[in-house]
Amino acid sequence: MQPTAPAASAEPLAAPRQRLLDGLARALREHGLQGTKVTDIVANARTSKRTFYQLFADKEACLVELADSWAAGLHRAVEAGVDREAPWDSQVDAAVGTFLTAVARDPELGVVVWRDMPALGGRAAELRERDLERYAAFYRELSQGPVMRRAGVRPLSWETAIILAGGLSELIDRCVRTGRPLEFAGEAMKEAVKLMFGIGPGPGPSPGR
Repeated sequence: MQPTAPAASAEPLAAPRQRLLDGLARALREHGLQGTKVTDIVANARTSKRTFYQLFADKEACLVELADSWAAGLHRAVEAGVDREAPWDSQVDAAVGTFLTAVARDPELGVVVWRDMPALGGRAAELRERDLERYAAFYRELSQGPVMRRAGVRPLSWETAIILAGGLSELIDRCVRTGRPLEFAGEAMKEAVKLMFGIGPGPGPSPGR
């Protein structure tokens, strides 16, 4: 009688690098940044320390890559969540609302990225700069859309877009540091974007136009 072959897994394992990133995310949710150790990460990833150190210099390097991937995913969600044919103010509401909804799906990871990562110094600063530029580019491009132009929205300059993205980021940081739920910042964020889209001489855009 032939031996029975082991059943194939219905969900094949992801590549080691992705498993380690997922393992870190799980450990952060369970233990926080300070309580997470490399042994927790590799146990969650079902791999070894040797594999970990072949792929990442240390826990912080793994964290930076995870945070960058997470932030890029938020940005993709915001891009996909805006109907560029909708009224200009509805586009702004959708951009902010989609962002807050996406963050709410994994709030523990958001706390680590915004509250704990600044302690990493240079690597966290590079990530923050990259994320700031993502959103500056997004809001600048959003302000230049055909619906925006017809509504009288003034296209943002790069410098103005940086000011807008930086202000929104600071508000989020403060909410996280003080334990204030992000949804309480939603209306202020929407108002800030709409005000920036209406800056300059002359009347601003008409809502819903």
